Amino acid sequence: MIMRSVLLLVFVSAACAFSPGGNDASFSLSSYQKARAEETSKSLDASRFHFQILFVDSDNFHGRIAEGMLARVAEYNDALCILFPASATIESSPKAPMDSAAPEEALTVCESLGLCTTTCSDFGTAFDLSLLDEYDLIIALDDEIQALILRSLPAKSGYEQKCRLLSEFLSIDFCGINAKTNMTDASLQDMIEQDLLERAEPFYNLAKDSSSSIFSDSATTWEDVYQPRMILSESGAAVPNINGWPMVEAAMLVACAGVTRFCLDTMDAQFDTAFQYLLDQHFCRPEHLEYSVDQADEQLRKGSCSVTGYFSLKQRRERIEQHLEALRMKLF
Repeated sequence: MIMRSVLLLVFVSAACAFSPGGNDASFSLSSYQKARAEETSKSLDASRFHFQILFVDSDNFHGRIAEGMLARVAEYNDALCILFPASATIESSPKAPMDSAAPEEALTVCESLGLCTTTCSDFGTAFDLSLLDEYDLIIALDDEIQALILRSLPAKSGYEQKCRLLSEFLSIDFCGINAKTNMTDASLQDMIEQDLLERAEPFYNLAKDSSSSIFSDSATTWEDVYQPRMILSESGAAVPNINGWPMVEAAMLVACAGVTRFCLDTMDAQFDTAFQYLLDQHFCRPEHLEYSVDQADEQLRKGSCSVTGYFSLKQRRERIEQHLEALRMKLF
């Protein structure tokens, strides 16, 4: 309880520090989430055409399930070769199990969700600070885990921006920071396969507003895995059971959809910026207007295949035409 109180105080202090004008200005949670998302987005490097993501837990349970969920959500969104999830456990945590073997309850959950049984049954990996250089994004399952990682880092190490809470990706303000269209709950739900969405939908409105404590192993005991998804209310109506694993499962599915959306949009945004930079550098003078679209495309391909190769021929032609037209309007 003391640790949670301290962490809450740290969060509130950070929030107040972020607000323009300090305590005199009203705090905007949306602005705070967007600012953190922007920092994390800028810390990622899309030039390798993929992101490696590490979930870190303290129980060898939640992390491996989140890893399997993200892999399935990524596959559904044609991102299986773009997002590579993994998981690790804080071995020094007093909550860490002595055995690194996959818990039986975790295997039960993975099987019920149709996740990769090979990955879910692997022996757990101990978290080490060296993993910070191996992964693009470190996602802690709760505040305590994130605090343990951040306290172990040297001052101004630059790793803080890449270490985020899984619960942050429940927010459409966070995961939609680079979205080309307005991010909505519906667009986030569209990223979840229908059979998984049916499991999460009854809990969605509650899950999306959850704090990081929902993913803490203190919030869900392993026995909760066998809790029924629906229970009868006092009036005899069937209602979602918000006290067991189904609620946690729903929040984790939504958060993994948020991670997927955030990473894919970040990659698109970085390549959009890189392609526009090429256009600005190669075509900026009157004589450049003499290029045909195909000639301009060939010039760009010679300049940087790693950037232009991200886009289809149709996309490149459209962008080149728009740029040349904008250049003509600017010069004449």
